Amino acid sequence: MSRPTPLARRLVAIEKQRDSRRLMHAHRLTDGRTVRLSTLDVLEALHDGLALHGHHVTEPPSDVVRCLALLAPDDDTSMMGRLTRSVAAEWCAAYDEGRAVSLHDGEEADG
Repeated sequence: MSRPTPLARRLVAIEKQRDSRRLMHAHRLTDGRTVRLSTLDVLEALHDGLALHGHHVTEPPSDVVRCLALLAPDDDTSMMGRLTRSVAAEWCAAYDEGRAVSLHDGEEADG
């Protein structure tokens, strides 16, 4: 098997770099800052936050979670954007207030 040429290695490196950039997105925060967050980090924070429902948070939320809690409401108005922002905000509030995370308003859905 032959080794790739320097040009082929460089093209592969450029593709990897471009792919990694695609996973980073700029988000506007309510305090006026703009941060770049990885889509994978955002999804991990959302997954972890959803798993915290009903549990007391003993460790401080990560910087990613704190940033997500500060997302400007008009930055992402999609269902996922609203869900991510609200889960992160509840996670931070529960930690700051020393209470359990509550991801619903206490009303049960009609089944």
